[in-house]
Amino acid sequence: MSARLELPLAAGARLAGSAAAAPGRNAVATLLGEARRMVLASAVAGNPSASALACVGDGDALLFACPRMSRAAAQLELNAAAQALVLDERGQAVLELSGYCRELRDALARRDALARFAGRLPAQVLDDLAGEAPGQYALLRLVPVRASVPGPSGASPQAWLDFPQNAPRSSALALGAFGRNLRLWVRAVRAPFFTAAVVPMLLGAAVARRAMPAADWSWSMFAWTLVGAVLAAAGTNLINDYGDSRSGADECNPVGGNPFTGGSRMIQLGLLAPWQMLLASVLCFVATMGIGLHINALLSGSALALTPLLGIGVLGCVLGVAYTVGPFALSYRGFGEVAVALGFGPVIVMGSSYALAGAAGVAWPWQASLLASVPVALFILLVLWINQFQDAPADSASGKRNWVVRVSERPDGSFDFGAAFVAYTALNLAGFAAIALLGVLGWLRPQLATPWAWIALLALPLFLRARAAAQAWNARWRDPAADRAGLPFQLLPVNAMTIGVHLVGGLLLAAAYVLGAMR
Repeated sequence: MSARLELPLAAGARLAGSAAAAPGRNAVATLLGEARRMVLASAVAGNPSASALACVGDGDALLFACPRMSRAAAQLELNAAAQALVLDERGQAVLELSGYCRELRDALARRDALARFAGRLPAQVLDDLAGEAPGQYALLRLVPVRASVPGPSGASPQAWLDFPQNAPRSSALALGAFGRNLRLWVRAVRAPFFTAAVVPMLLGAAVARRAMPAADWSWSMFAWTLVGAVLAAAGTNLINDYGDSRSGADECNPVGGNPFTGGSRMIQLGLLAPWQMLLASVLCFVATMGIGLHINALLSGSALALTPLLGIGVLGCVLGVAYTVGPFALSYRGFGEVAVALGFGPVIVMGSSYALAGAAGVAWPWQASLLASVPVALFILLVLWINQFQDAPADSASGKRNWVVRVSERPDGSFDFGAAFVAYTALNLAGFAAIALLGVLGWLRPQLATPWAWIALLALPLFLRARAAAQAWNARWRDPAADRAGLPFQLLPVNAMTIGVHLVGGLLLAAAYVLGAMR
């Protein structure tokens, strides 16, 4: 531990005296006892941020409350290292602390910390922090590795005091950095939404399996096709966030930060820079095209052979990129819903069935694949459709004229979602009607469908539950006394159930075609 404590300034003079560890730490604690506010600096992946926050001293550490949805909280969750410029009651900088932030979770420690904040935070913030469940605010502790007294006009610090016992081990830092970066990119690509690509890929594989003997099934081709579909979904999600950040659609969305709406918010929270999202998207699409060309070469002898797979692959990449960027920006012109239905419906179902049927040397069941893709295309369209309800005001403000905005926006700028909910119900019923027709067609024309398709109707109760919740939400929305700020978050269960309809209905339909192959 080192310290230089002979200081000419008044603030630093309080550290003057013995250079022994105890007086130095006592002096730091004294200065922190006068702390009222701080400017906290953090960074993730080269993206810095700074926040002015209320704080209070806790020995040689610092306690502070931070909104969970803030840029600072998001960055500290991934990178706990931070630096704080501590201000006294007069607003003068008295200390700089460099260290690591950790959320206080122990109940006893939290009670003691909240007692220190009495009179320094608004009552509603203290009430939120006092709750047993995680609320809108996080209570954190900045444990210093170094405390220093700032020099005049940004000069070198006049004194510093190190706390080596607080510094994490290098191995822990390296392991933590790996884990944080893994979580960062899982969040950036919105991995939970990969079901949008995995479900139609499995359905296409099941249709192909039904057209071939079991011995001809190729697991290697299945793996290549699955990886290609997932990479295409990742590239689409990344470039979607990049495009929406450029237009401001995600920037001005107050309902972001949940799993379903407002994008990943990686750019808005300073977790990744726009160029990083764009580059990652390009790499995903390049890898997707590389896999597609590899499969094309395996099936036809030439990567660039003019096969249906080449055309399907090009169409899929164009739809993914053009959804939010480029001269057309489909989602901003009312074509986004069609693009999503095509890209995560017929494109993936037919592409995967072509690859697996070709690997087995059997005829491509393109008609059966196209018919099977209709329900999953409608269900994934509905995932986008319901997610656009919460995003509608921000989408309208940024010029994103999707169909929920078009049918819901009133001349005065308010929104009435009645017609959009009618469409939500009609499209869901159309999806289940398509499943029922596939079952009928399976009896009449077995080469085109399977009667086992009816098992996918087991997802119908989930839709009915979602519809009832959506109707109740719409009634609350139309109430003039409703809390318009909180209502969008109350629709989140409907978002989740709509995803469930796509997932359960799609997987059951794929299982139906596998059962149809067992003859």
